[in-house]
Amino acid sequence: MYFYRLQKVLGLDSLDEVLDTKLVNAKHIVQNAYNVNKQGIVTLEDKSKELPHWILSAMKCLANWPSYSDLKQLTYSGFERDVFKTIVDYFGQMKEPLLTYNFFDVFVSVLGLLQKHNKAVEALQISCLLLPPENRKRLQLLVRMMARISLNKDLPPLSESVRTRTLMVQAFSNCILCSKDEMDLDELLAAKLVSFLMDNHQEILYVPSTLKSFIEEHIVHLQKEQVKYAGTYTDATFPSPPFCYQISTDEFEYQRTTGSQEPLAALLEKIAMNKEISLKDKKKQLKQFQKSYPEVYRVRFPTPETEAVLFPEKNKQKPPILMWALKKPFQPFNRTRSFRM
Repeated sequence: MYFYRLQKVLGLDSLDEVLDTKLVNAKHIVQNAYNVNKQGIVTLEDKSKELPHWILSAMKCLANWPSYSDLKQLTYSGFERDVFKTIVDYFGQMKEPLLTYNFFDVFVSVLGLLQKHNKAVEALQISCLLLPPENRKRLQLLVRMMARISLNKDLPPLSESVRTRTLMVQAFSNCILCSKDEMDLDELLAAKLVSFLMDNHQEILYVPSTLKSFIEEHIVHLQKEQVKYAGTYTDATFPSPPFCYQISTDEFEYQRTTGSQEPLAALLEKIAMNKEISLKDKKKQLKQFQKSYPEVYRVRFPTPETEAVLFPEKNKQKPPILMWALKKPFQPFNRTRSFRM
């Protein structure tokens, strides 16, 4: 059975100390295992839970640097760092880590297996299937981006003092694994698990046929016993093959353009609102951006007046008028001869 396999891999006598099975949704396990695309990435039924287009485009930009087709050229020095900061800020504002608080103890239990590569990989394969599908998909996309950035020698350094690989782990560890109580997990331990996940993400986030057989046995067992825990094990049926629906040419063009322009619009706004650079540098960066992406620039600044708001004119005080300046200059008295007739 599925849980028995997890218990065996973790080397535990019981899962009670690390996992509350009432919090496990069997439908999530099935979706994560079977609703996937050709790359093994989870496909979501609820499209509102997808990553925003602009953050997905930003991630693709760095993951495929410098061959990302939507970015023709650098707009200014440090462009790639601003893109990276945008991604870090987005994942940093999540209310819960991707591995969730509910399954925190399960993933912490894997830490003791990191020296045993095969067991650690299998334990993480099973544990990651417990995640809500939207969490698993975001985890897949994030760690894949982290791995590609770490190995990309063409990407300029994203930090002056920290190596790129170390920066990836430092930037995203907390949004992948953390506890409600910050004292429960040492940052170094979290970094080790995230590093292992990043280095082995292709194996860990892949579902082998042997694991699928455990899932099928688990679902059959649930259906036979009709076990339902407060609505968590609800109708765990195997999904039908996913399908695509046709869209119009106009809709496709809209999705393509908005998907690529949103990260650029976000970066333009960042330049416009940046108070840490001089007005001279801001004008220079805006001019460079306008030259490279005139359409995006025109949407944000449709008229010269909207652009002028960023550069308020200083009130030039007129020099005080001195009283003596109002007086006529001294004119010497010219005596003239009088001629008597």
